[in-house]
Amino acid sequence: MIMKYYFIVLLFQILFNIFKVLEIKYTYENKITLLMVNSVWINLVSLTSVYFSLDRLFTGDFWVVPFYICGSVIGKWIAMTQFDNPRFKVFNFLKKDNE
Repeated sequence: MIMKYYFIVLLFQILFNIFKVLEIKYTYENKITLLMVNSVWINLVSLTSVYFSLDRLFTGDFWVVPFYICGSVIGKWIAMTQFDNPRFKVFNFLKKDNE
């Protein structure tokens, strides 16, 4: 039963960090509609993640903290390595020309 809470926190932290990276990407690309929809998802996911994390912490279960942190790291890694990043491509192209 408790493991279910850990999995929920891990999953929602992964999603939160993916959405956060996408928020930065959509802001950079000036995609307002996608940015607004993404903002709704960020808020829903973060609220859920914080709720379940604090619920476990208030019962004295500190094992939820590693799942919270690992979800954050995994989510950032997924977002940075598995999604297209046009800004990085431009940076690498400009860097090549200077060499």
